[in-house]
Amino acid sequence: MAKKRIIPKPKVKKAAPKKSKSFTVPMQVWFYLAGFVLLFICWYITVASNTAFRSSAYYVYISRGTDIEELSDTLVERKIIKSGMTFRWMASMMHVETLRPGMYRIGKGWGNYRMLDFIDDAEIRASQLIDLAEYRSRKRTIKELCKLTNINENDFVELLKDEDEVDDLGGFTTESVYCIFRPGRYRVYKSSTPKEVLEYMACQYTQLWNDERRAACKRLDLTEDEIVILGSIVYSETKQRSEMPTISGVYINRLQNNMKLESDPTALFANNSMDSKRVSNKHISIESDYNTYRRKGLPPGPICIVPEFVIDEVLKYDEHKYYYFCAKGDKSGCHNFATTYDEHLQNAKKYRSGLDKKKIYK
Repeated sequence: MAKKRIIPKPKVKKAAPKKSKSFTVPMQVWFYLAGFVLLFICWYITVASNTAFRSSAYYVYISRGTDIEELSDTLVERKIIKSGMTFRWMASMMHVETLRPGMYRIGKGWGNYRMLDFIDDAEIRASQLIDLAEYRSRKRTIKELCKLTNINENDFVELLKDEDEVDDLGGFTTESVYCIFRPGRYRVYKSSTPKEVLEYMACQYTQLWNDERRAACKRLDLTEDEIVILGSIVYSETKQRSEMPTISGVYINRLQNNMKLESDPTALFANNSMDSKRVSNKHISIESDYNTYRRKGLPPGPICIVPEFVIDEVLKYDEHKYYYFCAKGDKSGCHNFATTYDEHLQNAKKYRSGLDKKKIYK
């Protein structure tokens, strides 16, 4: 039998593996990229905003002998500028070494070049120290401030009523703007304009809120302005500093439980009757955003001017279970505190009885 012929299969050539195409960035692209990065760095150091304050302007006083390093550290510490390093770099490139003593106005949004050019070349204006006394009345405080700074009171009041002006100061309203005023010593230009005085007070208010106080605000879930507004109520309720944290705790308990504050001073303020000794039904029934007997939450602005120490007493409020308090009626300025409304009614009865015995009328 003949052998079957085996025909060999043709060999299939394996396809050579495809070579991966390598992508090479042209040198021209790298050149442009490097140029863009360089331009960005130059822009960031010189022109980009390096300010960090809330107000529309910051007034800094440079004392004799202050150098760039010291000024940079101060501005960073007070959170006036974001980057002290770029500020110093810019000063080095501009050969700014010695600083002339005086007060300077730095505008919000300024870059390093504009700030240093202004500080190095601005006309030095004479300044003065003023002492703003402690007045609870908003109107009295404004009147005294205008007198001390020698500005027109009517012009200043008109600025306070201008919604755009007060918003530019740092997001204030025509009511909350009164948060920026407090008693103390201030350095102002001798020839200030009403706007400069307003900017300066807003600037000083910004500096009040350091890291510690801001952290306390966050723990309370209240804004800085709301703390001042609450402080104005507490300050109107008592002259006893030792009671301020306790009274603050009462109002914070009410706020956190969505209760009306029902504060007598707010009703009196709404009626323009802050000097009244007694609060009547007429007082608490008035329709006003300041009347916390009819409106929940805090009023839109402070009902008086709040000193710095009151703000600190509010921020370190006492944690307790009191929801009510009532004056003792013995002119001591102290209060009785209660956890229940029934207990509060008993305290109120004692208060009225005390007033009747002393024949204290409104």
